[in-house]
Amino acid sequence: MTVTNPEFSPAVAPARPAARPDRVGLFARLPVSRKLLLASLGLGVPYLAAMGGLMYITNVNLQANRVQRTGQAMLVPASPLLQNVQLLRLSATNVLSGKAEFREPNVQQRQVVDARLAEIAAVAQTHGYATISAQVTRLQQGLDALDADVDAGGVTPQQIQTKYTALLREQVIPLFQTISDETKLALQNPASVQAAAAAQVANLAALTVPANMPAAGAIASGSIQVITRAGGPGKPLSEALQFEARTNYTTANQAMLSVLNGLKGTYKKFPELEGTLKPAADRLEAVAVPLFSSVESGLVNSKTVRVTPAQINEAIPNYAAALFASLDASINALGSVLVTQERASRTQLMAAVIVPLLTLLAVALLFRAVAGSILVPLRRLTGAARQLEQGEVGAQVPVTSTDELGQLAVAFNGASAQLKLNADRAEQERVEAQRLQSNIGEFLDVTMDIADGDLTKRGKVTEDVLGNVVDSINLMTDELASVLRRVQDTAASVTGGSRAMLGTTQVIEEGAQLTVAETQRVAEQVAQITESIRVMAVNAQRSAETARQALSASQQGQEAVTGTLEGMQNIRREVQGVAKRIKNLGDRSLEIQEIVDTISQIARQTNLLALNASIEAAGAGEAGGRFSIVADEVRKLADTSSQATGRIAGLIKNVQAEIQDVIASVEDGTREVEQGYRVAGTAGERLREIGTLTQTSAQLAETIASSSQAQVSGIEQVGGAVQQIAQIAEGSAEQVTQGRETATQLQSLAQQLDGSLARFRLPS
Repeated sequence: MTVTNPEFSPAVAPARPAARPDRVGLFARLPVSRKLLLASLGLGVPYLAAMGGLMYITNVNLQANRVQRTGQAMLVPASPLLQNVQLLRLSATNVLSGKAEFREPNVQQRQVVDARLAEIAAVAQTHGYATISAQVTRLQQGLDALDADVDAGGVTPQQIQTKYTALLREQVIPLFQTISDETKLALQNPASVQAAAAAQVANLAALTVPANMPAAGAIASGSIQVITRAGGPGKPLSEALQFEARTNYTTANQAMLSVLNGLKGTYKKFPELEGTLKPAADRLEAVAVPLFSSVESGLVNSKTVRVTPAQINEAIPNYAAALFASLDASINALGSVLVTQERASRTQLMAAVIVPLLTLLAVALLFRAVAGSILVPLRRLTGAARQLEQGEVGAQVPVTSTDELGQLAVAFNGASAQLKLNADRAEQERVEAQRLQSNIGEFLDVTMDIADGDLTKRGKVTEDVLGNVVDSINLMTDELASVLRRVQDTAASVTGGSRAMLGTTQVIEEGAQLTVAETQRVAEQVAQITESIRVMAVNAQRSAETARQALSASQQGQEAVTGTLEGMQNIRREVQGVAKRIKNLGDRSLEIQEIVDTISQIARQTNLLALNASIEAAGAGEAGGRFSIVADEVRKLADTSSQATGRIAGLIKNVQAEIQDVIASVEDGTREVEQGYRVAGTAGERLREIGTLTQTSAQLAETIASSSQAQVSGIEQVGGAVQQIAQIAEGSAEQVTQGRETATQLQSLAQQLDGSLARFRLPS
C-alpha cells in the first residue's frame, strides 16, 4: 500500500509557451540564410549586369571587326582591279594607236577586271551590301561602253585615255571609298590602339593610296606628251610646255609623296606595321626618286628636252609596280591589324566571360564559407535551444570561433551548465523527499500487516526522524509474538492428535476403495483376455487352414519348376548344338578364304606373265603382234579374276564378321540359358523348403488352436473368483467410512482451536 503525501511532492513549474513577437516585418520573418542570399543577390546582380554590359560591348566590337574584315576582303580584289583598269587604259590607247599586238593583252586584262569585280560582288551580295553591288554593276557597264568604243574605233587615243581616266576617278577610286564607308573601316573615334591602327591603315588603303595612284602614275604619260609636243629630245620648250610639265610634275610628285608619307607615317606611328609597310615605302622611294629627278632635271627645270621617252618608259614598270605594291602592302597591313584586333576582341570577350565568372565563383565560395561560418553555429545554437525547450538541460554547443557567435555559444554553454546544476540540485531534493515518503509508506504498510495479525513484519529502521518510532514499534511486536507463540503451540498439539487419527482412518478407507477398484479392473481385464483368446483360437483355426492351402500350392510350384528345368535342359543342348554348327561354318569360311587367296595369287602371277609376254611381243615386232593381243586378253582376264577374288574376299570377310557376331550371340545365349537353369534349380530347392515349412506351420497352427480353447475355459473360472473378491471388498469399505466420519468430527474441534490463532503470523 502506497500513500502519497503532497507535502513531500517536489514543486513542478508549469511549462510556459515560448514568447512570440506580436508584429514582425518582412525581413524579420526571413531565415538568416535567405537574408544572406538576398544580400549576395544585392551585390551580385549589379555585378552580373556590368559583366553582361561588358560582354555586350565586347561582342559589338567583335561584330564590327568582322564587318571590317569583310571590307578588307573586298579591298583585296579591288587592288588588282585598279591596276588592271589602268593597264586597260594603256592597252586601249595602244590599240587605237594602231598597235595590234596590244589587242590580246587588252582582252586578258578585261577578263582579270571582270574576275575581280565578280569577287567583290560575291562578297557584297553575301553580306548584303546593296550599294557596293550597284556600284560594281555601274562599273561593269562603264567598262563595257569603253570596250565598245575601242572595238568601234570611233575615238582617238587621247579621248579613250580621258574616258578611262574619268572612269578611274569617278567609279573605280570611289569604289574604295564606298567599301570603306559601308564596312566602317575608318572609324572616327577609335577606342583602342588596335582600332586606331586599323582606322589609319584603312584610310591609307582605301583613300590615300587609291586616290593618289592615278595622279602619281601620270608622271609618265604627262611627261611623254610634253616631249612629243616639243618635238623630241634636244628641242626647246616653250613657256606653255614648261608650265604643263611643271604642273604635271608637281601634281604627280605630290600624289607620290602623299602615298610615301602615308606609308611612313603609319608604320612610324604604329611600329608593329613596320614589317609590312616599310619595305613597300622603301621600294617606292627607291624607284620614284630617280624617276622624278630625271623628269625634274631633264624637263621641268630645263629650257630644252634632255630626257627621252625611252628613259621614262624604262623606269615606269618598276615605279608602277612599287605603287601597286604600296596599295597591296596597305591592304595586307589592314588585314593583319584587323586579325590582331579580332584576336584582342576575342581575348577581351574571353576575359569578359572567364574573369568575371571566376570572380563570381570565388565570391560565391567566399559567401558560402561566410554563410557556413554563420549558419552552422546558428543551427547548432537553435538545436540546443530547442533541446532546452523540450527539457533536455545540459545541452552544449561546440565553440569553433571567437566572434559574436562564438561568444554567444560560450554564454549559452554557461547558461546550460547552470541550468543543469540547478536541475541536478532540484532532482536531489526531489529524490530525498520521495525517499522519506517511500519510507513512511513502507512503515504504514508494515503497521497495516501487523494490525491484520502478521507479527513477522518489522519496520525498516532508517537514519531519518522516522527511525526511532519504527524501532519502538518493532520491540512491542516482538513481545506480542512471543506470547501468541506459546498459545499456538498448545493448539498445535491438540490438532496433531486429531489429524493422526483422521489420517489412519483415511488410509484404511483408501485401501478398501483401492481393493474394490483393483478387483473391478482385474475383472474387466480378465473379460478382455477371455475375448482375445477366443479371437486367437478362431485365427489359429484359420491359420491352420491357410497353411494347408500354402502346402498344396508349394507342391504344385515344385512340379512346375521341375518341368521348367527339363525344358531349359533341352534348350541348352539345342543351343550348344547350334553353336558347334556355326563354329564349323566359320571354319569352312576360313578355308574358302584360303582358296580365294590362292586364286588371287594365281591372277597376280598371270597378270605378271601377261605383262612379260606383251614386252616380249613388242620386242618381236610384227611377228609378235597377235601374241601381244592374246597377252592383253590374258592380262585383262587376270585383272577381272583379281577383282572378282577381291569382291569374294570382301564378302567372305563380311560373312566371317557376321558369323563371329552370331557365335558371340549364341555363346551369350548359352551362358544366359545356363544361368536361367541354375536359377530355376535354385527356385525348385526353395519351393521344396517352403513346402516343408508350410507343412510344419500347419501342424503348429492346429496345436495352437487346441491350446487356445483350453485357455478360454480356465480364464472364465478366474473371472468368477474375481467377482466374489470384489463383493467382499465393497463390504469392508462401508465399515471404514463409518470410522472416518468419527475421526472427522474430532479434527473439526481441533481446527476450531487452530482457527482462533491462525490470524496471527509469528516469526520463526
